[in-house]
Amino acid sequence: MLFCSGNTSPAKRRYLQGTFGVMMSYVGLVMSSRIMVNHWHPKGWHLFVAAALPTIPILCLAYIVARYLKEERDEYQRDLIVRSMLWATGVALSLSVFSGFLRSYGVDTQLPAFTEFIAFWITVGLVQAIHSMMNRGAEDE
Repeated sequence: MLFCSGNTSPAKRRYLQGTFGVMMSYVGLVMSSRIMVNHWHPKGWHLFVAAALPTIPILCLAYIVARYLKEERDEYQRDLIVRSMLWATGVALSLSVFSGFLRSYGVDTQLPAFTEFIAFWITVGLVQAIHSMMNRGAEDE
């Protein structure tokens, strides 16, 4: 893949490829679910199925990250993923709590349903990029 360099570990390559594939399936399932709901207006358990479909890739991503942490032998890379996931969890939880407080204060506006998911993965990427820039050695320049 384009984002895998020659010195990328096999575990990291599988992680990146798996993440890319699951993200594409997430986008497809979100769009399909939205079209299904807008077109057929499901009720009852059909609506629950439509809402549950986009959550399947989220569970798959959790599995891919867990598999990567098990397979990766480089402690620095494992630590980087764990740190970025912790920061991203904090950001996503903060967004969720913020949205909940807005509703409890009577504000009728709410964040789009997938905001926390997107914020989570953007934060993962940002933390990894910042961490990499901060820890560049002389040989990296």
